[in-house]
Amino acid sequence: MSVVNANPLRELHEQAGAEFQDYGQIPIVSTFGQPQAEYAAIHKACGLMDLPQRGLIQLAGVDRLAFLNNLLTNQTWDKSAKSGLAAGRGVYGFFLNGKGRIETDVNVLERGESTLLEMEVRKIEPMAAMLEKYLFAEKVKIEPQLGKLHQMSLHGPLAAEILNQSTGREVDQLMQLGSMEAEAFGQVVTIHRDDRAGVPGFYLIVAVSSAATVWNQLVERFGQGEELGKRRLRPVGWAAFNAARIEAGRSMYGIDFDDSVLPAETGLMNKAVSLTKGCYLGQEIVARMHARGQFSRQLVGMKMEGEALPIEGAPIHDEGGNVIGGVTSSTVSPVLSNAAIALGYVKRPFVADGTAVWIAAEGRMRPARVAGLPFVHGN
Repeated sequence: MSVVNANPLRELHEQAGAEFQDYGQIPIVSTFGQPQAEYAAIHKACGLMDLPQRGLIQLAGVDRLAFLNNLLTNQTWDKSAKSGLAAGRGVYGFFLNGKGRIETDVNVLERGESTLLEMEVRKIEPMAAMLEKYLFAEKVKIEPQLGKLHQMSLHGPLAAEILNQSTGREVDQLMQLGSMEAEAFGQVVTIHRDDRAGVPGFYLIVAVSSAATVWNQLVERFGQGEELGKRRLRPVGWAAFNAARIEAGRSMYGIDFDDSVLPAETGLMNKAVSLTKGCYLGQEIVARMHARGQFSRQLVGMKMEGEALPIEGAPIHDEGGNVIGGVTSSTVSPVLSNAAIALGYVKRPFVADGTAVWIAAEGRMRPARVAGLPFVHGN
């Protein structure tokens, strides 16, 4: 891992006894030692999560939103009105390759004087290079923020209240992917909202030099008390967050879809793709598939009929024993009475809710049914 990707909070996590796992080539916290309490914090209080696996590109210049509109699946610029996203607004979309497959997903956060592109940190450099490749006479400055900005997030029913108290702002008024600038504990933070775990979720973008101060102050002011009922905030790792985001039916790039997948296969067309904005890289393939209703497979939720938990890559079969897909994510859901649930791809004839399938789990094929998403509806 390069120096610019070093995590400014790593030493704090080690002192707290965190257990780590690799996320791609990035070490992230798996758990702070109490995964059940961390999961409960997300659902009942507030979980504070470090995000060294996420990164940002900043776009500046008067042409940035029109330029971005020519490359992104979603709309950032209205050609007829000659206006772009308003400051504080955001959209979710894909960058595609020439074959219409997904190079990465991205949260676009319009900040007024600049635009932030938030994505997997391992995609920052290749996506910055791609943007530079398509930049000609437009007035756009492209600046990866590796080593400059760091992210952390708060998830749970108390997340907004904690941030309101920390910033003096009403962050609960933010819409999805809405953003604002604030001051917390003497540090400048940019906050954007994304309820990825099925509960209110707020992402804090801070200078690398400010990350430890913000993290420590949140833990010291809101994370005291041994019992969850007394502890409003608890640091959480990937294990607890991953369970909650699967329950919420939130697929993730690099886990549930990648550059082998077409937008129509993700089930995210309504969220990530504008069908009216005009041309962008890969648009012809997306438009043709949509017009013809063509897709050979789609990402769906599945609920096991027993307690056996399938793992990533487990094959999915129809009732005749034919392979029809594979599992991408799975978890045991405490709020669903410890039901085993999964995300995965199945062929088109099997995408309807309630369809019976068989999934390899714990040594043999076991029955499951396709389930509507989300598995758990948010607070």
